[in-house]
Amino acid sequence: MTEDGRNDRRRLVRVARGLEEGDLLVRGARVAQPATRELLDADVLVAGGRIAVLGGPGDGLRARRVIEARGAVLAPGFLDGHVHIESSLLTPAGFAQAVVARGTTGVVAEPHELVNVLGPRGLDWLLEAGRTSGLRVWASAPSCVPASPFEQGGAQVGPAEVQQMLSRPGVLGLAELMNYPGVLSGDDPVWQVLETGRRTGQRLDGHAAGVRDRELQAYAAAGLHSDHEATTPEEARERLRAGLWLMVREGSAARNLEALLPVLRERPRRAMLVSDDVSVDELLELGHLDRLLRSCVAGGVHPLDALALVTCNPAEYWGLQDSGLVAPGHLADFVLLRDLQGFEVLETFVAGVEAGTDTVPPTPPLPGSGVRLGDGWRAATFDVPGHWPVLGILPDQITTARLPPGSGDARLVVADRYGRENWSACWTAGSGLQGGTLGISVLHDAHHAAFLGGTDEDVRLAGHTLEQLGGGVVVVAGGQVQATLPLPYAGLMTDLPASQAAAALAQVTAAVRRLGCSLPYPVTTLSFLGLSVIPALKLTPHGLLDVDAWQLVPPQPA
Repeated sequence: MTEDGRNDRRRLVRVARGLEEGDLLVRGARVAQPATRELLDADVLVAGGRIAVLGGPGDGLRARRVIEARGAVLAPGFLDGHVHIESSLLTPAGFAQAVVARGTTGVVAEPHELVNVLGPRGLDWLLEAGRTSGLRVWASAPSCVPASPFEQGGAQVGPAEVQQMLSRPGVLGLAELMNYPGVLSGDDPVWQVLETGRRTGQRLDGHAAGVRDRELQAYAAAGLHSDHEATTPEEARERLRAGLWLMVREGSAARNLEALLPVLRERPRRAMLVSDDVSVDELLELGHLDRLLRSCVAGGVHPLDALALVTCNPAEYWGLQDSGLVAPGHLADFVLLRDLQGFEVLETFVAGVEAGTDTVPPTPPLPGSGVRLGDGWRAATFDVPGHWPVLGILPDQITTARLPPGSGDARLVVADRYGRENWSACWTAGSGLQGGTLGISVLHDAHHAAFLGGTDEDVRLAGHTLEQLGGGVVVVAGGQVQATLPLPYAGLMTDLPASQAAAALAQVTAAVRRLGCSLPYPVTTLSFLGLSVIPALKLTPHGLLDVDAWQLVPPQPA
């Protein structure tokens, strides 16, 4: 959703002065102002999709329509400053259906999933789909496509493509620069992209998993502005001291909020809450940013300080001057809350209009890559070199552990989905999977096909099923398909309504649970086992990557 020509500032001034009636008056609210840590009794007058004035009963505020708030808290709409919509498995319209009812009115999407598959037209599609979604969708321009030299997806993006993407209306800056080894080593292609972003004067998002001390300061000195990879209070404070904005991540596969609550209780000036990657089932079951707010308050953060982390702070960071506050001239994106403890959303308004979530707007078509494993897949086998270390799966993190050879219990296969006929396998531990195969076409960031567990026959059947679906999620056991969730939009998303997508994903999860899997969100966790910029071990179609050593593990013993 974007601002249009109906928002007449001159009319807004006339309404604010009482010379003309407004469109909507919300009467009898307690207005939350996180920037000043105040809760004010006020009426809010809206005109042309913006706040005209905050007043009281004696101010003669007039509007064509009046809503009685009856003491409900009127707060700015929630902003997610860093989210991959594709990771929800939903299109922007389906994502909006899931989160607007939870108080989210805007997101800064990082579409590097789409761009890794389709190139810059993936960003264009996201912005187009966002405009009709019912949610304000801004974006950042993916900076690392592929994420590292060890990945090869469906597209490659260099400085020229980054420059084009940064010029798109609605693009607010350069997305997370994940190739931190390239930044620190002065790698030319990485620095060309970085300098392209710097020349625009826009935000430069960082991504520095595990980077500490002098190396972190060097990363910040390169000109990056933020980081969302802190997992301990010490890492969080170190990022704030280095001048980086702290994005506290709480997603389906990486949960860092509880560990970082001590830092948030210290009231850092430059911090925000982000979801990064969150699955549709969690969105519907637990919530979006409203859930994070509840966790903050339960963890001792002052309610208005918590509210700032999802309103004025992300708005300030991204330069959204008209968002993040309930104030004259700001966009009339706000929520009515029962209170500031449970953050139960009574109603969400976008541009001064109640946001409907009953129907999903049509999604624009997206021609593009499905899954092509090649003719050789019919007879493929998946042997693991005996000397390779075992990839330890951590249920609530996207990092992995390095375990000794021989300690694995489920095999992982990653196959190039773009028809280049490359695949490899390693052993994993920690999933609990005892039989059958979970297969997906969502594998950050190149989005190859990944298969956890199973015999060669089951893995091959799961791959053929993904090809037939055009991408998606599949569970196979004993030579039979047990459950599927088709993801026909770039092999990443479905245009099903959020509830139907969650129901299909629940069937997949139930099927893989019957096979012994104990991961809380198995699809989301599996989707990160190939991300080559997150320690310690990750699997690519070309072999097992030792991220700490920044090299593939040799196929033969040394």
